[in-house]
Amino acid sequence: MQDIDSLTGKSILVVGPQALADHIKAFFLSERAPFSPGNFHCTENLEEAITLSKQEEQFGTILFSIEKENPASLAALKQLRDARRGPVIVMTDDDYAISTARQVGQAFFLPTDSGLTPRLFSDVVHAAWEHTQLHDANKKLQENYRESEQRFKDVAEQFADWLWEIDDKLQIVFSSSRKRAQGAEEGGTFASCFLPDEKTRIEDDFQLLFQEEKPFQDREYWSFDPYGTRLCWALSGTPVYDQTGRLKGFRGIGRDVSNQKSSADQLYYLSNNDSLTGLYNRTRFYDELGRSVRAAERGQSEGALLTIDVDRFHYVNETYGHEAGDRLLVHVAQIIKDNMRAVDFIARTGSNEFSLIMPEQSLQDLEYRVKALREAFDNKPLELERGTVTYSTSMGIVRFPEQGHNADELLSKMALTVNMARDRGRNRFEFYDDTKLQDENVKRSMEWLDFVARCLEEEQDRLVLHFQPIIPLNGHPKKDFFEVLVRLIDENGEIVSPVKFIETAEEFGMIGKIDQIVATRSIKLLQEWQAQGRDASLSVNISCRTFDDKEALAAMRNVVESTSIKPGSLVFEMTETTMLQDIQNVRNVIKDFKQFGIHFALDDCGVGYSSLNYIRQLDLDYVKIDGTFIRNMHKNESDGAFVKALSDVAKEMNMKTVAEMVENKEILDKLKEIGVDFAQGYYFAVPGPDAPERLD
Repeated sequence: MQDIDSLTGKSILVVGPQALADHIKAFFLSERAPFSPGNFHCTENLEEAITLSKQEEQFGTILFSIEKENPASLAALKQLRDARRGPVIVMTDDDYAISTARQVGQAFFLPTDSGLTPRLFSDVVHAAWEHTQLHDANKKLQENYRESEQRFKDVAEQFADWLWEIDDKLQIVFSSSRKRAQGAEEGGTFASCFLPDEKTRIEDDFQLLFQEEKPFQDREYWSFDPYGTRLCWALSGTPVYDQTGRLKGFRGIGRDVSNQKSSADQLYYLSNNDSLTGLYNRTRFYDELGRSVRAAERGQSEGALLTIDVDRFHYVNETYGHEAGDRLLVHVAQIIKDNMRAVDFIARTGSNEFSLIMPEQSLQDLEYRVKALREAFDNKPLELERGTVTYSTSMGIVRFPEQGHNADELLSKMALTVNMARDRGRNRFEFYDDTKLQDENVKRSMEWLDFVARCLEEEQDRLVLHFQPIIPLNGHPKKDFFEVLVRLIDENGEIVSPVKFIETAEEFGMIGKIDQIVATRSIKLLQEWQAQGRDASLSVNISCRTFDDKEALAAMRNVVESTSIKPGSLVFEMTETTMLQDIQNVRNVIKDFKQFGIHFALDDCGVGYSSLNYIRQLDLDYVKIDGTFIRNMHKNESDGAFVKALSDVAKEMNMKTVAEMVENKEILDKLKEIGVDFAQGYYFAVPGPDAPERLD
């Protein structure tokens, strides 16, 4: 800080009567003052005083006299104070003058009478100069802060990416304006800047981030820009703390990755939506159900899950054809949409099944809505050129969070409830009732458990393999390539659909044994064929539960080690649900079996957006494109675009593609045009028993 004596050693300007200046001058000459001014100058003219006050190099301190209430003096005092950096000290003996001077922000005063002493004068002048220096330093800091803030804003406005900051309530504190999500303005809600479908996900994600208090990187969310263009933002952020160490928000950067995701944009929609009805698919529904349950628990509200199963849907397909079946599904979907609220969430969760998440839904209103929906189905049959198709539905209702605290629990109870509605005569709805369901389901489960157990005991007679050809396209070498499908035979010699027994086998820990039997038979069959000189490959389905069954995996590994089949001739197919259990474990299993030449395929690829993530993370050889995207691709441009995008991604990752459910030549020609590597479906052959003949 500048030496105060050097400042006060300058000339002193006295604004007031000449007598006051003479008095002060005499005071300094007669008293032993701590310092001496170089000179005194006095003026009673306020305009002159303001002009002189600006000459800070000459006048260090100004003494301003107020003898009584004088509005002009107060106005001049304010001008003097605002016009200079040095202090202005008021000299007065009038209490009212002191009070009014303080109103204009003046804080330093000296008496003009006998109360003025050298020590008092020195203390006041020193205090006034220290205050001035502190004020100047603070002002400089504020100017530096404003300059820094402006510099940051100027850079932020020119920055190619979006800079943002939010508080602990997800309110926007800062948002750069050159490029940002639509509505991303200070004071707005962060989650509202993104697509409605993303809002709940963002709220859920940030709830966890505020609990974990850690940075995050490249989380992708979709929004519109201010011009209505759909954008994908990769957000990265870091926690922001206040002076006490309390987390007060997050700040970070948003990168527009839309160009990199030109194909992925279509994949995002198609992988989250059902291509036939346009509704969300099962994978997206599962995620949304989990978020809805958590939101209900946080808000202490109640909601409901409603599942609608179209009765005897296979009869419509067989009687009127698959096209009529598709039209019926679209028809039912539209009726559901016409009877849902804006807050409801609807998805197609199965081949002939729809599910509806209804948040904030009271039990009384719920029953009324379900009855109204059933009446709408009854009153709106499907009109076809060949006649009217009447249909019925079986519906199940489960309430959350009262009857389930997560998606798995609710869906399990829902399956039981819909089964009960079907078993009780169809064309009805049932509410989940634990007491009612327990006896029926235990009995049914025990019957299936006994059946599967007996089939495994008599596996040579009761467990049979069927084969469906996988045909090479686009110049790939011709070879005998089949998918192996398992079937069980009941007491009457009838084939039992795998849908019915696989669930029981997985639930009671027997699926690993089934997979072990199928894999062992397939390996031995391959060994036999290859010994005969036949170039053949088999693709075997492996359940998600088997990847956790160390005994079954060890048995299959031993068979692989003890036989000599050609590398790449055995393929293990995994459905996407497999990886959802423990992706690191899956990675380890793949690595272990690959050393023996076993290849791996991702089955049903495309039914969940996470398929792309698994393609990136796992060492796969084949990608099997789900049949729901293949069946109508010759008529649906979106499906064709999806298949091409997925095929392009697989090629970039050095993986082969297999199209499922190829049913006609038009689809086959389209697949060849796109560049898909293999195809299978009814166009070539239905699955059949016994070892197939050589394919031409």
